Amino acid sequence: MASTPQQQQFANDGYLRFPAFLTPAETADLLVLLRDAQARQQEHSHLDRGGMTFKHNVWRHSQPLRDFLASPKLVHALRDVIGRDFWLRWDQTIEKKPGGAAFPWHQDNGYNGLLDEHYQFWIALTPMTRENGGLWLQPGSHKAGVVRHTFQGSHAFHAGDDSKAVFVPAAPGDALIFSSLMLHKTDANVTKDQSRLAYVMEFMRSGDIDPFIEPPYLVVARDGEPAPAMVQRQPGALSARNQLRYLWPRLQRSARSARTSMANLLRGRR
Repeated sequence: MASTPQQQQFANDGYLRFPAFLTPAETADLLVLLRDAQARQQEHSHLDRGGMTFKHNVWRHSQPLRDFLASPKLVHALRDVIGRDFWLRWDQTIEKKPGGAAFPWHQDNGYNGLLDEHYQFWIALTPMTRENGGLWLQPGSHKAGVVRHTFQGSHAFHAGDDSKAVFVPAAPGDALIFSSLMLHKTDANVTKDQSRLAYVMEFMRSGDIDPFIEPPYLVVARDGEPAPAMVQRQPGALSARNQLRYLWPRLQRSARSARTSMANLLRGRR
């Protein structure tokens, strides 16, 4: 099957831009939905640092937000790149207030430990500038596959080739899809009065899994069209291939968790 120009561009660069993906009215409506869902999400992220805050899995707290995630506009924008069947792995709002800290170069696979490429759909809800900590990419870096990261506190880091960095300015309503294998970062917000807010959704093909997150899950598209469904099992969960591929990563994660629990217990006895 011949690839489309969008597929060719994504394969080469690892990202696609959608200027004015949402109208001003649609952007304002989405912001209202997100603020309501954020207020209902009481968990704090371990990634929060210095004026930068994350609210994850806000989709679980809002039916109107789930309707947006499985809307024709979103599904039709994504299907050329992802494929015709996909589900929502994760979502999060990322807010960087004046003085907010930098977030170093990384792949998203460096955080979640997944073996497969997945897809980030990123929507600007405020202007994104160099000064307020907007998004930087290293186009083509996704071709290296999953790379090793080191950790700076709670943040994963892999520098790649900094000379290839490209800044992505954005106005409210602009959108971007990029590979989870793309190296990306944001700098500090050095403004005095500009908060920067983005909404990021992470989608996986229906044949791929994330064995490290708990149900429920949101199926978004089947055969290239919206097909929203809340399910208790990921679409690819019964695949023997997937189970075997993640056997060792699961054992490693269980061992790390056990070591952490033991260390906390020993500290508590001192």
